[in-house]
Amino acid sequence: MKLLLAGSTGYIGTEILKQCIAHNYIQRIYCLTRKPLDQHWFKGKNGDKVIEILHENYEEYPEMLLRRLREEGVEGCIWALGGNSIAQYKNIDEARRVSINYPIQCAEALARDVATGLSPQAMPKKKFPFRFIFMSAWGAEQDQFRSLWLWSDSRKIKGTAEKGLFDIADASQEIQGHKCFQVIALRPGQVIAGGDAIGTLLWEATVPSIAVDRLGQTAIRQALMGTGDEKKRIIENKECLGEDWAQVNTFTF
Repeated sequence: MKLLLAGSTGYIGTEILKQCIAHNYIQRIYCLTRKPLDQHWFKGKNGDKVIEILHENYEEYPEMLLRRLREEGVEGCIWALGGNSIAQYKNIDEARRVSINYPIQCAEALARDVATGLSPQAMPKKKFPFRFIFMSAWGAEQDQFRSLWLWSDSRKIKGTAEKGLFDIADASQEIQGHKCFQVIALRPGQVIAGGDAIGTLLWEATVPSIAVDRLGQTAIRQALMGTGDEKKRIIENKECLGEDWAQVNTFTF
């Protein structure tokens, strides 16, 4: 599989990139980035899997770029760009631009000009549909009129992005009875480093949280296989933790 990755220089994106390089079923990772990647990504036996795409404006996608992604058979995108809190931005306008405009503009371009090239007739060996995995956040709220006690602006921004992306998927071209573009939103809680097995276990069991390596695994798994149900679009934090947690993490938040 060939994947487009946005946010490869960030905390979560770096982990996803590392796992993609090591993954046997991922042939290429196209990293959409404003600044050059560290050269260590291109070294080692799997270094040729990484393709750097320098891209300055995340609100515009030139025809040449989209044609390249289409012709080279890119089959999905993991969007790990941006933060979960307004505090990470200069102001709320910047937060909305990065967290809403950027992923929506990218998804619109991919749905229109890349996903349609993965039809079973045109590329029978490629994955179908094109999957856009969006890194949302725990508590994301699509209802902009709902009163929220905690992190209202941050949660509503993520919810607005989710709704916009789902609308793009709904409006995408239908091929052989199925939409050619699918969006799956992951809603992780606090993303922690992991490493300490016992500490990670206790943290994930008591507050909405997930180790970054586990989140990376979930994102890649969804890009490869999807949810198994076209109607299921949101993967909550507990589901991101994986089936192994079904009997361990029984807390309700």
